[in-house]
Amino acid sequence: MEKEKSLIIWLKAGQTLKFEKVENLENSDNELKFDYFGVATQVKRNAVFNQINISGFALEA
Repeated sequence: MEKEKSLIIWLKAGQTLKFEKVENLENSDNELKFDYFGVATQVKRNAVFNQINISGFALEA
C-alpha cells in the first residue's frame, strides 16, 4: 500500500492550499486533478484546478 501523501498548491493570487491523503494525481496542460480526504469535513472528495490559476505545487515524496 502506498503511503498517504500531502499536496501543497500555490495559487497566483497568493493563497496556499494544503490537501491530505492525496491519491490519483493527474497533471495535464490544462488541469490538475486528484482525490483527497477533507480533514475538517471527514469526507473523501475529488478536486480539479485550472492550471492557469496555479503558480506551483508540491506532492510529498
